[in-house]
Amino acid sequence: MSRLPSAHSCVPRLPARAVSLALLVMLAATAGCGGGGSSAKHDGTTLRVAQLVEPTTLDPAQVQDGPTIELLMQVFEGLVDWNTKNEVMPALAEKWEISNGGKTYTFHIRQGAKFHDGQPVTAEDLAYSIRRSLDPETASPVAMTYLNDLVGAAEFNDGKSKELKSVEVVAPQTLRLTIDAPKAYFLSKLTYPTAYAVSRTAIVAAGGTLNEDAMIGTGPFKVKEYHRGDPTIMLEANADYWGGAPKLARIERRILTNDGARHDKFEAGELDITDVNMAMYRADKSNPKLSPLLKDFQRPAVYYIALNQNAYAPFKDKRVRQAFAMAVNKDELIQSVHAGLPPRANGVVPIGVPGYDPNFKGLAYDPSKAKALLAQAGFPDGKGLPPLTLSFRADVDDIRRTCEAIQEDLRTNLGVDVQLDATEWGVFLNKRKAGEMPFYFLRWMADYLDPQNFLSLMLRSGSEQNTIGYKNPVYDRLCDQADVMQDPVKRIATYRQAEKIVVDDAPWIPVYYQRDVELWNPKLQGVEDSLMGHLPHKRTNFAP
Repeated sequence: MSRLPSAHSCVPRLPARAVSLALLVMLAATAGCGGGGSSAKHDGTTLRVAQLVEPTTLDPAQVQDGPTIELLMQVFEGLVDWNTKNEVMPALAEKWEISNGGKTYTFHIRQGAKFHDGQPVTAEDLAYSIRRSLDPETASPVAMTYLNDLVGAAEFNDGKSKELKSVEVVAPQTLRLTIDAPKAYFLSKLTYPTAYAVSRTAIVAAGGTLNEDAMIGTGPFKVKEYHRGDPTIMLEANADYWGGAPKLARIERRILTNDGARHDKFEAGELDITDVNMAMYRADKSNPKLSPLLKDFQRPAVYYIALNQNAYAPFKDKRVRQAFAMAVNKDELIQSVHAGLPPRANGVVPIGVPGYDPNFKGLAYDPSKAKALLAQAGFPDGKGLPPLTLSFRADVDDIRRTCEAIQEDLRTNLGVDVQLDATEWGVFLNKRKAGEMPFYFLRWMADYLDPQNFLSLMLRSGSEQNTIGYKNPVYDRLCDQADVMQDPVKRIATYRQAEKIVVDDAPWIPVYYQRDVELWNPKLQGVEDSLMGHLPHKRTNFAP
C-alpha cells in the first residue's frame, strides 16, 4: 500500500503499502491457543497484534508509514481496495465505468455503506475526503503523490484555485473523477489512504482535526479505546459493516517498538502474531517448538543504497556510482545477514510487480572492475574522496548488520572508509525528504502494483520523491511515455528499457527484495493475504 519508506522492517509497509504493513502468517497447528504454544488464556475472539511504532498520525490524509497504515486500513476504506489475487476490487464503489479515452472514471457508491456513527456514505463524502487530502490547509505530505493525476490538483493544492472540478458529484451515489491523461495505474493509486472516506461531521466536531475522537470511518473495525501515549489501541468489530460483521469481536494492538520484546510476548502467549528478524529467524528455525510456526512471504519492496549527487560531489560521476555498485557483494550479504532468505535485487522493480524481469542481471559484483572505475574517476584506492557517511534507520538490527556488511565491502574492495550513522526514524525521513543525506540505506515498498510506482515516482527527474539529484533525459522520456501508454505489452517493454538505463547509471544500488518472516498463533485462520500484505481482518477468526 507504500507509501513513503515504511517504518516496518528495514520501512513501512510497508505498505506500504512503505513497510510496510504488519504481516500475518499461517502456522502449523502444533501449539496451544496462546502464541508460541503457551497455555496463556485466550478468549478466541480477540486478535492480539503488535503495533510496531506509535501511530505517526490518525489522519489518512497525512499517513506515510506502513505500520500506521496497517492500523488505519481496519478503520477506514476508499472507493477501491486490493483482493487476494492482487487485483483492484470494489470497496465503497460497487462498480465504475471508464470513459473519455481512459481519463474519466464514474464511480457508483455502494448502497447500504455507513460510517461508524450510522450516517450513510454518499458521493459527497468521497468528494469531500479527496478534496480535503489535497486542500493546502490539510498540508498533506503525500496527497500530490497519489492524487496528482486529477485535473487541477496542483493548482488546488498550492492554493491557486479554490475549486477542484475534476472531483464531481453527479448524483447522491455517483462520483466522477477526471485525470489529466490515460494512466493504467490510476485506480491502484486510489487504494492509498489519501482517498479513504472520512467523516466531515466528526472532523468539524473535533475542531477541524482528525484525531482519535474523529476516527469515524466505514471499515470493518472501529476505535473503541485509544489516546495518544496509550500502550494499547483497542478496535471493536463494526456490526453494521456493509460487507458483513467481522468474525472477530475486537483487535488489540499493543504498541511494542522493540523486536525482542515482541518475540518474547509471542512466546509468552500474549501476542497472536509477531514479526521475526533474521537473528531470531536462525534461532527459531532450530527451535522445535517455534520452527513449525514460521512462514515467509514475498513482498513488493526493494532495499537499496541511495547515492545522492546533490550532497556528495563525487557521486555526480557515473564511474564512481558504478564502482560502489560493483563493490557490494549482495549474495554474501544476503547469506551472512539474512540467512539467504530474500532474493538478490538486480533491478529496481521487485518480484510480483508487473514489469519485473527475472532475466535482468543488472550490474554484477566485480571488485576488480569497481576498483579500476574508481581509479579512472580520479580516486585510486579511494584516495581523494571526501569523508562519507552511510546513514540508516536506528534500532533495527537487520538494517544495522546490513550496513556493516556494506561498509566492509567498500573498505575491502575500494579502499573507501565509510562511517556509519544510525538515525532516528523520523529524523531520517525528514533528512531524506530534504535531500541532506549523501549516502543512505532504505527500502521502497509499492503503494500500488505498477512499475510507475518505482521507476517514474522515485527516480524521474523532477519527481518529489527524487531527492538525490539523478537526471537522465532519455530515462525521463521513457518513463513519461510508459506512464500514459494504453498497450500493456509495449508499456512494460518501455519501463524495462528505462530500468536498464537507471540501473546502469546507478543512482540507486538495489540490494535485495523484501521477504518477511513471522510467527502466528496456530489457531488463527481466515486471514486474507495479498502481495501488498494482509488485508483487513474481515474474515479472520480462531479455530475452536
